[in-house]
This record gives sequence, structure tokens and C-alpha cells, in this order.
Amino acid sequence: MPVVPDISRRGFLKTVGAGTMTGTLTGLMTQQARAATGNSSGKSPQRICVVMFDGFGTDYYENSSMPTLKSWEKNGFYKRIQGVMPAVTNTNMAGICCGVHADEHGITGNSYWDADKDQELFMSDSGLLTAATMFQKAGRFGIRSMIVAAKQKTIPLMRQGTALAIGSQEPPAEIVERYGKAPEIYSPDVNYWVWKVAIDLIKTQPKVGLFFVHTTDYPMHKFASESVESRVHLKTIDQFLAEAADADPDMAFIIAPDHGLNSKSTVLNLNKTLARKEIDIKIAMSAERDQYPKHHGGFGGTAFVYLKSPNDTDRVIRALRDVEGIEEILTREEAAKKYKLNPYRIGDLWVTAVKDVVFGHSKEEREKLAPDYRSHGSAHELDIPGFIYRYAGKLPHESEITTNVDLCKFLYRS
Repeated sequence: MPVVPDISRRGFLKTVGAGTMTGTLTGLMTQQARAATGNSSGKSPQRICVVMFDGFGTDYYENSSMPTLKSWEKNGFYKRIQGVMPAVTNTNMAGICCGVHADEHGITGNSYWDADKDQELFMSDSGLLTAATMFQKAGRFGIRSMIVAAKQKTIPLMRQGTALAIGSQEPPAEIVERYGKAPEIYSPDVNYWVWKVAIDLIKTQPKVGLFFVHTTDYPMHKFASESVESRVHLKTIDQFLAEAADADPDMAFIIAPDHGLNSKSTVLNLNKTLARKEIDIKIAMSAERDQYPKHHGGFGGTAFVYLKSPNDTDRVIRALRDVEGIEEILTREEAAKKYKLNPYRIGDLWVTAVKDVVFGHSKEEREKLAPDYRSHGSAHELDIPGFIYRYAGKLPHESEITTNVDLCKFLYRS
């Protein structure tokens, strides 16, 4: 797919239409009742539930008692795979849902630089996508889709092509009436609410053929994989997975995490680093910054550096090479090629951090973080477990599934 050579929001929005099929639960029930009266004798496609288990790195799986997933590992497809760079939610979610990398789907971070407004904006608008989602692909086969997400940012980015999209922070009134108000987003409890809603809808909405369940990684930001709190959280999620599988014994499940997490000791402000070296740039921004500052403070392991002039490239690279905490510096073209990114939606320079360092707009050039601070975004948070359970069709060869992008790419192909 050709790259769109425009880094402004106006240019992004021209790439695809902004329409949506998303409706209401009542409307969906009415559609199902009408469809039932004219049901054909043909066999319905297998229902599928895709779970984006946010922050579920391989260490969390290996350090927790999760008998349901252990059973799925034994009786289905399981492989230790990787997420994609940058190791942030939006880029990986788009890859999972579109089945292509960011050079095709266009979502290169949680935030982007708007050239028209000259400011950082969140990358959470479906108009920014430049590839079809699995919900849109399923719709071409007459299959309805539904999203149930803890993070509200998932809804505007991914709702195109869905029959109903529910975010815990702004759920439709009828969802609140039916299931109660969702717990605080900064809590493990919101994940339990998401699963209670999803399981009931799996039971009561048999005409919905594709579910996308997105949990929050707040518990992983808060608790290390070996902690008691993490094990309790994951044991509870594992019980919900068992209940979801029982809700429809013929449903297939795909577990597609986006990234892992690590403890971080230091935040580095590259704007202040370069200013100290008397180099003027437009901005250095974290690719991780999103609507949930209590998770990570906007700090992450990948930074986009925008220059005042292309002529400054070599000088800035030289200035950054000896900075403690930086692991990799690439030009836009080099990063796009290595990580399959849209080069017009990242900075002039791509900078990644060592395992215990993050980048962001800290007050000082270099600051120590709290002892319990955990985040992601770098190449050190890519290891994740991938599962496919009870899928009735033919799966790709194991060698073809190496990243989370590959876990759903075979679905709904014409």
C-alpha cells in the first residue's frame, strides 16, 4: 500500500472515510430479531473472540497460575512471539486489528505531531487508519462485530465497521442500566467489569460473530509479574476466560497481547539534553503519551525527534550518541525500513532507550523515577505470549506467526 506523504491531521483524515456502523444494544437486538425470521439454512461462520490482553508480557504468563490458558496452550496454538515497535498500545492494536504493520495501517504511536497545529495530538481517531480493520473485513461477509474495551481511546480508533462499541469510561446508558457503572479506569476491577459485559453479550447476542475484548494494563503498570497482586488479578482474568469459553463452546479465542512492561529507573528529556548542547530542534516527544497519565506519566521507551532543518540531522545524531540511556538512533528512513513504519508519521529521528530508561517531558533533563514505576515503549517490552484456541479453520504454519500482527491476519480473507 502506498504511503501517504502528509504528516498533518488534515492529511490523515483524507486517507479514509470517517463513517461508522456503531449503533446501540437495543438496535442490535431488534436487527437480530428481524434476521431470525428470515434465517437461511446455511451454517453460520464460527464466532471468534479476539482478546487484546494489554500489558500481558510473557513474564506475567509464566509467573502466574492460569489453568485456563495452560489448557489452551496444551490443546490449541501457543507460541512466544513479539509485539511491534514502538511497544505502545495504539500501534500494536492497529496491527492486531488490521493484520498489517504500521507502514500500511498508519498508526505509529499513541501520539503524533500535527504539522498544521504545531502540537502533539493523540493518535486515537479512526480517520488516521489507512488499512481496513478485521471488523470491516468481517462486515463484507455479513458478520457483525462488537468491541468491549476498558480504555475509552480504543473506541474512536477502532469502532468503524462494528455493530456496537463499548468503552468503560463512556458506556452507552443502556449498558450502564444493564451492567452497572464501570469501576475506576485506574483499577484491576475495570477489567472484571469488561469481562462480565463481554461474557453476557457472548451469551445473549448469538448473531454477533466477532468480539474484540480489550483490557487495561493498569495492573501491570502497578504490579510486577511476581507480585501477589498481579497473580490475583491474572487468576481472576483466567477464570473469566474459562467462563467466556463456556458461554459458547464453539467460539474460537485469540489472545493477542500488545506489549510487556519493565521497571524503569530514569526519565530523560531529550529536549533539555539537546538544549544543553546548544542544539535547537522542533520537539522530542514520547511515542507513548496517551490519555492515561497515571499509567506512565506520558513517558516511554521510544522518542520521535523533529528537527528544524534536515541539515541538522548529522549534528543531532552526534550529540545524542554519547547520551547515557539511549540505545538506538535511526533516521526516519532507517526506522521505517527496520520496523515497518510509515516514515511520514514518525520524527526525523527515531530514538529508543535502554531497558530501565524512558523519554518524556520531565521537568529536569534527567530524573529518577519512583521505585515502583513501570512502563514500556522500548525494544525490551516486545516479548508476549500468543494463543489461538478452538479455531475451526486452517491456521497458518507456526513459522508464519512471529508477531501479534500475525495472530489475526488470516481472518476474513476473501
